[in-house]
Amino acid sequence: MKKTLLALLIGSSCMAQTFQTVSLLQNGTNNKRIVIAVLGDGFTSAQQTSFVSSAQSTVNYLFTKSPYTEYKNYFNAYAIKVVSTASGVKHPGTATDVTEPVIPVSNPNNYLGSSFDFGVHRCIYSNTTNKVAQVLSANVPDYDITYVLGNSTEYGGCGGAYAFASVNNSSNEIVVHELGHSFGKLADEYWFSGSGESPNKTQTSSPTTVKWKNWVGLNGVGVYSHSESPSWFRPHQSCEMRYLNQQFCSVCKEAIIEKIHSLVSPVDSYTPANTSAVNANSNVNFTVNEILPNPNTLVNSWKLNGTLLSSTSNALTISPSQLNTGNNTLIFSVYDNSPLLKVNNHSTLHFTNVTWTLNKSTSRKMTEVKAEERRYSIYPNPTDGEFFIRGKQDFAGNVRADIYDASGKLIRAKSELKDRSTLLVDIKSFPAGTYLVNVYENEGMIISQKVIKD
Repeated sequence: MKKTLLALLIGSSCMAQTFQTVSLLQNGTNNKRIVIAVLGDGFTSAQQTSFVSSAQSTVNYLFTKSPYTEYKNYFNAYAIKVVSTASGVKHPGTATDVTEPVIPVSNPNNYLGSSFDFGVHRCIYSNTTNKVAQVLSANVPDYDITYVLGNSTEYGGCGGAYAFASVNNSSNEIVVHELGHSFGKLADEYWFSGSGESPNKTQTSSPTTVKWKNWVGLNGVGVYSHSESPSWFRPHQSCEMRYLNQQFCSVCKEAIIEKIHSLVSPVDSYTPANTSAVNANSNVNFTVNEILPNPNTLVNSWKLNGTLLSSTSNALTISPSQLNTGNNTLIFSVYDNSPLLKVNNHSTLHFTNVTWTLNKSTSRKMTEVKAEERRYSIYPNPTDGEFFIRGKQDFAGNVRADIYDASGKLIRAKSELKDRSTLLVDIKSFPAGTYLVNVYENEGMIISQKVIKD
């Protein structure tokens, strides 16, 4: 799940100082959460209390914005108290979009090199972003999102490899917008020629083929041309990515949720978790502790030896009479059915399986239980003929996919491993409809999911 810094950056962490880290939001262990790291720049030792207060304010505000509000339980956040020798953000006075100096020219010795005038006056960034990487490596190496707060009340901020913002009164909104770039990979919905095709920017003008086609006509989503460059189009007229103090449009919300799903599993823990043995004459209790969105939009299912069980909760009891002698497979599967995702246009379905192998032995009167969590994505779904099943870890041994139609009839389909973690399934010859794909690894079922053929 977690981001791994390049070995080069980790190796260079010896050059970065270790600073005090303060928890701003704690919902679980970092390896099961998306980790936000907030760095300060231009804050002296005496100003660290002010920095932490500003960092806390930006984090609190971020989670008032949908879809971060709904997925707050998926995040942890920390403030790194980076100490600068001098206070403030650099201002070289070199911007060409204003008559300089808008504010006094200055060159404070701040730790991360944050500065105004990157192209335009209000763009705050740094020529030494390697220092940001070094501080992260030395202090919060398992971060997923990061941004830098520069100690200036002048309006400013920019996105890039890292997001930067000042502590202007608009800083909370600036952080939300800039994280739209650096986390959601979203483009500005005001005109900016420096970005190309993005989840919310395209040169496709047709409402029936545009990438956000299934949102068109809902919640103000359409296909709106940029007056500055009419061959480019945006999905909304008043999104957070165009104006501050707005909400993200439906297209941008979906892109942010896609990023969340790609980073973190909704499964926090499960029991039994490790290899164990239970009495073959007693019931066995299974529980999956989930990270719940608010409201809860997770959909659970259980299958025992390929048969769908009635329970949709996160707990299940299996009786001895339900088990065959020898190996049995119990699969718990969960995916997110949020209305913020247009399921029939959202190209990737992320789901997590917890699989228990139960070996029932009558001779020893014991049942051995082994558990494993694995994450997968299916895309594109719906498909026009081919789809991929990608595992977060490699497939092991012999893998095959069986396809069943709505009546339960097995239909032969071609499938092949494209690489060790990606299975290609070809259903080009199938009529349009909904199909069940069961994937087997070394003859044991590991996946059972629906796919739609357009």
